[in-house]
Amino acid sequence: MSREIWDKNIAAMRKWYPSFVELFLKSKDNEEDLEVCREVSRDGELIFRIRKGERRIYLGGKRNAKEPVEIWLQRLGRIHKYAPVFLFGAGSGAYLKALAQHTEKEVNLIVYEPSVTIFRAMLQETDLSEELQGRPIAFLVEGVNETEFEPVMNRVVAVESLNFLREEIHPGYRALFGEQLLCYIKKLQRKTESMQVGYNTGVLFCKDLAQNVLGNLKYVCDGYNTKLLSEAIPHNGPAILVAAGPSLNKNIQELRQAKNKAFILAVDTAIKPLMKAGIVPDAFLTIDPHKLLALVEIDGAENIPVIAPTSARHALLERQKAKKIFYSDGYLIPRHIYNMHKKEFPGVATGGSVACNCFSLLYKMGFDTIIMVGQDLAYTNHKSHADGTFEEVMPEKNTDHMIMVKGNYEEQVPTLLNLRMYLDWFHKYVTGVKKRYHVRVINATEGGAWIEGTELMTLKDAIVETCTQEISFETCIARMKSAFSREEYEKAVEYLHSIPGEYEEIETIARQLHDAFRQLGQIGSSKSMNKDSCKKQLAVIKKLSGQCSQKDAFQLIEATVPGADFIIRSEYYYENGTLEEETREIARKGMKYSELLEQCAALLKDIAKRELRKEDMDGCGKNSESEICDDVGGVKECR
Repeated sequence: MSREIWDKNIAAMRKWYPSFVELFLKSKDNEEDLEVCREVSRDGELIFRIRKGERRIYLGGKRNAKEPVEIWLQRLGRIHKYAPVFLFGAGSGAYLKALAQHTEKEVNLIVYEPSVTIFRAMLQETDLSEELQGRPIAFLVEGVNETEFEPVMNRVVAVESLNFLREEIHPGYRALFGEQLLCYIKKLQRKTESMQVGYNTGVLFCKDLAQNVLGNLKYVCDGYNTKLLSEAIPHNGPAILVAAGPSLNKNIQELRQAKNKAFILAVDTAIKPLMKAGIVPDAFLTIDPHKLLALVEIDGAENIPVIAPTSARHALLERQKAKKIFYSDGYLIPRHIYNMHKKEFPGVATGGSVACNCFSLLYKMGFDTIIMVGQDLAYTNHKSHADGTFEEVMPEKNTDHMIMVKGNYEEQVPTLLNLRMYLDWFHKYVTGVKKRYHVRVINATEGGAWIEGTELMTLKDAIVETCTQEISFETCIARMKSAFSREEYEKAVEYLHSIPGEYEEIETIARQLHDAFRQLGQIGSSKSMNKDSCKKQLAVIKKLSGQCSQKDAFQLIEATVPGADFIIRSEYYYENGTLEEETREIARKGMKYSELLEQCAALLKDIAKRELRKEDMDGCGKNSESEICDDVGGVKECR
């Protein structure tokens, strides 16, 4: 072993993937039946001879180790600049080093190594520091971070790069690790196949988000938003954020003591455990466009006010009978409803999870004290969620190969990469609001991961210390004002009735765009191509495209069609051939895009007609001015 080579490789890897390095350094060579023997081939190259049970296999050539790598590179040919390349097996590192040296830095290199022992030997013997420093190479090592294979695969494999994807198996690995490799290769193949199918039928399968927005528009017109919620309730007491982490099992009953003394905001997944415990939160927040309805299907939950972005699952919001309180998630049609009346449609910061949105909302509402419960961000007691969420008793998971982070009450607790990302968000957000606005954040989770800037306290003690005044938040929310007068509501409804017409106009433009691209193809196919004619035709295409993008309704098409910016993205990858060939290729892709655009516009037109029917809209918007609340029966109802 060369200590110098090892240190250089580890330092280079740490630049890109410090978390992986820490996990790897803590891993152990527990493959009792596997041994790596270092040898030198006749042409002077390092080679590995692997003993695995009764097998003795060389990874690469036994006599000539350099030539097989050169032949392999010749067979690969030119690797496209933006190709994802999966190398199954790292071996001695010779193939990986050659691949890195003969591809551009934009190429995504992903290495799956089924043996931590071989991987460790490679880093001890082969200097890859220069290759590792110059580009991020994703290493997925069995026994270290193999659970990240699918998340990494999902990030690097895209529709527009499918034609360039390469998968290569290191010589010798089929015989040694055939079944393990097959498992991951099948995952990759299923991914590419589903993406291809998904692209071809994307309009049919990716319409849910747009359907949610269109379906929720009639509720947006009711005019309840998070800023008005903030104005309706007092902030002189604490707010309690109830997440659905496994530690909620420990202290859920304590929340009874906080009812009508703290504003209790729950994430949607926590609804069932809370209701079964006899605790009705003051509101819950949902963000997922595909949220499982089963998570909130319990008697009484339909009467809880719901807070959501406009893209949240329409079927869930439709189920709720209480107030539906929205915040902006960037979609133009709902924002236009507010803009046309020169009113603000407030937003909420997000860190990727519903709990992140909850915390941001409570801070923006003005609470000086926020208590977090069930915010584990880790697999406390080897469980992912509290009992009663997805199952009555949540099963324990194998956490041996998970990322370890600092715990609230344990030295370290296991977590996943996505939870680690949410944890990082909380570190930054909590620290920021505490420093700048002196918000007190109490972590009463009683388990889980440590969040910088929070003070640890049991929920019982936190309630005793901070919940000192009774407030009927239910009454306050019931008497919330709408953002719109009756006249403004009717004007908003009139605008919504124009949405199907916008999609019909886009359908017409799409047909014109298809014809314009067809004419461009004819110009590219002429024997003496006229560049001026080409430029004029491209100007026509640009004008038509601009007419589409100027319409608010077009944004939902972009969100629905897989790659609505198909032309731009495809041309980014296409860089071969003559000007004539490129012109014909642009025309071919443009016609395909135009067909998808017309199909999607027709689909969303039908959805808009169905969701925005006049008879449905007549039942909404019947809001009255909120009343001034007084102290009733010793309980302060609202300000």
